[in-house]
Formats: sequence, structure tokens, C-alpha cells
Amino acid sequence: MVKGSERSKTSKKAKGSSASSEPTRKGKVSKTGKPSSAKNRPRRPAPDPDATPVLSGRLMIATMVLAAMAMVPFMGIGKALERNKDLPTDTGEWKIGGTAKVHVTLITADYNKLNCQADKVIEGKHCQYQTETQAFRTEPNAPIDDNKRDLIQPYRTHGTNKLIFIAGLWATPAVSTRLHFETPRGVAENKLARFVAECDVRFVGQLKNPGVRWSPSGKWIHEGDPLVAIPNSCRILAPENT
Repeated sequence: MVKGSERSKTSKKAKGSSASSEPTRKGKVSKTGKPSSAKNRPRRPAPDPDATPVLSGRLMIATMVLAAMAMVPFMGIGKALERNKDLPTDTGEWKIGGTAKVHVTLITADYNKLNCQADKVIEGKHCQYQTETQAFRTEPNAPIDDNKRDLIQPYRTHGTNKLIFIAGLWATPAVSTRLHFETPRGVAENKLARFVAECDVRFVGQLKNPGVRWSPSGKWIHEGDPLVAIPNSCRILAPENT
């Protein structure tokens, strides 16, 4: 009986030693001292395939620069950067009955500023003043505003500063459009951009010693016998670099 009880004790001791010899598994401990669990970590949301892509800052700037470069040729700044060659007008070929390409320098305020005085009518075109104090009488059936289609006005050629009289310049599509979009009404002259109009004209006559006035409050002056031209077409070349 004693031997049986001793075997039983020996068996229990062996089981206890084998249980204590197995390593104890412990969970990972975080810096805060609490066990961390992978299940408790927040997962990054999956990208939405239908979401609109957002341009980064650098990509946005690059896109804007490329768009601006593409628009330069169509903007006023693109025209200002272009160097126009052969702008000075060749006045040597001017003659009554002939044609020429002329370049005149303008601001839209010239529409109301420039006047001439002569009593001669050429192909239905005439100066605003018949004498220095009396204006030409307006025809009863004339339109209220026709962009001075039949009115002769004095201009200077670009580059050569030659005096030329042109009738109906502001009635041509290109110049009238410029006048519409850059109206001089209520705007100081130094705020208006000077530009160059290139016109294909035909010379229809000549005025003998007409009066010229460069502003409504200016004095009448006389500068020889200028030729009178009617434009067939005009286009705006570029802002004048003065």
C-alpha cells in the first residue's frame, strides 16, 4: 500500500514539472502597457473607383501654364509680342485712281476727335465742316449712326507720319469692332491702347488746302493738299509700341 501511494505522488510531480517546463504565451504589449490587437487597428478605406481625380498643386500649375501658352497667339499680348515687319507705308505709289496698302495709327478716341474742313464732295464723301464755323448739313434720310461711313477724317501713317484723308474708316468691320469693344466714352485717353490699322484703299480724289483739326477744341491748321482714300478692307495689326 505504501508503494502505491508513493507511485501516485511521483506521477503527480512529473505532470507538474512538465506543465511548468512549457513556455507561457503572452500577447504583445504596446507602449501604453495595454495589449495591442490587429483587429482593433483602423483600416485604410479602399479608393472609390467612381471618385473624381483631384489635380495636385504642381500638376494644376503645369496645366494652367500650358493653357496660357496655347492662348497667347489669340490674345492681345500675343499680338503685342509680334514684330510687324514693313509697317511703314510706301507713299511713293499714291495717286488718284490707284490703290495702296496703308497703315494708320489710332486710338478709339480719334473717332470723335479728328475733323477736316472743305466744301468739296468726292463720291458722296465729305469733311464734317464745310467752312471753319459751319458743318455740312446732314441728309434727311441719313441714318442716325452709321459709324461716319461718308465722313472724311485726317490720319497719320504709321512710321512715315504722312497726312492722309480717309472716308468711312470707322465703318469697316475690323475698326468698328475695335471701337465697339474699346469705347472711348468716359475713358481717359491715356487709358486707351494705341493700335495700327492696315487698310487696302483706293484713292478717289484730292482736297486743296483743307483745314485739319486734331481735337474739337484745337485750332484749324493747313498741311498742303492731301489725297482722299476709301478703304476696301481693314484689319487691326497690333498695339503700337510707342
